[in-house]
Amino acid sequence: MDYFLIMVGVALVVGLISVAQQKAVTAPGRDLANTFAALGTLTGRTEQEIVDAVGPANAISAMADGGKLMQWQRTGYHIALAFKEGVCAGVTHEYLHHN
Repeated sequence: MDYFLIMVGVALVVGLISVAQQKAVTAPGRDLANTFAALGTLTGRTEQEIVDAVGPANAISAMADGGKLMQWQRTGYHIALAFKEGVCAGVTHEYLHHN
C-alpha cells in the first residue's frame, strides 16, 4: 500500500511539473495573443498601428493582389494578417495553443 501511495504521489508531482513547463513554454505566445486581442478589431487598422502595438512581424510576403501578408509567431501562437495599401484587410489565420 505504501508503494502505491508513493507512486501516486510521484505521478502527481510529475504531472504538475509537466503542466508548469508547458505553461512556461507557451507564455510568449499567450502574451502576444493577448496583445493582439487588446487591439480589438484589426481590420481597418494601419500596418504601423499594429506594428507599434505588437512589434515587427516575423515574416512578410508579397500577395498576388499587390498586398502583403504579415505574420507574427511565438511558441504556441501564430497570426497572419493581409494588408492592402498599408491597411489591414483581415486575419487570414490565427492559432493559439490552449493548455
